[in-house]
Order: sequence, then C-alpha cells, then structure tokens
Amino acid sequence: MRKPNHKFDKFTDLKDMLEKSGEKFGDKTAYILKTEKEGEFKKVTHKEFRHQINCLGTKLIDMGLKGKRISVIGENRYEWGLSYLSVVTGTGIVVPLDKALPENEIESLILRSEVEAIFYSNKYDDIMKRF
Repeated sequence: MRKPNHKFDKFTDLKDMLEKSGEKFGDKTAYILKTEKEGEFKKVTHKEFRHQINCLGTKLIDMGLKGKRISVIGENRYEWGLSYLSVVTGTGIVVPLDKALPENEIESLILRSEVEAIFYSNKYDDIMKRF
C-alpha cells in the first residue's frame, strides 16, 4: 500500500471534523461576510462558526426538535450552511430542498417528508405562509 505524501487528519464524522477544525484553525478566518454597510465585511473564525453551530443546535433541541426532520432551503449563503450543519451534527434529520425546484414541488416535498421545522430565506416567504 502506498504511503500518503503528507499528513492528514482523520475524522469519525462531520461533527468530529468541525470540532477538530475548530481546534486546529480556531482564530483563523473561516468566512468573510458582507455587512449592511457598503464596503464593510465581517470575519467569522472557525471557533466562532463552531460555536454558532452548537448554539443553534442547542436551541433546536430546547424547542423539542431533537431527532425531528428539519428542512433547509435558500440561496448559497452562510446561514444555509450554519442551519444545515446545526441539524446534521446531532440535532435531527436534515431535509435539504433544492432552491431551483418549482413551488409545487417544494410544497409537495415538505408535506411528504413530514418536516417539523423549516429554515428558509425571505425569497420563500410566500410559499411558507401557506403552511
């Protein structure tokens, strides 16, 4: 068997990867986000991102959503990743929905998957108000 050319970290699962990355890269920037102020950006470190994932996951559990199906739909953005990772790292079962689906398919998938909560961006307000 050929040996790898470099050292690499081994992970048991996604949660383990996030924890180890948070420890390894802690104060290094993981994300740079636009703010509402023109030309101003906010940096989010690996440690802060992991903390936000844990806080959101804890809140979902406090809301009684442990082990429940939770859907996520929206544009490719920081909040989508935060929501997704908060669910899959110990809160429940994530049901990701494709943002390109027509409204009737989104509605059908939400009903058929029997989700108990939905993370969505403002773009989907009209669809979600029907539930």
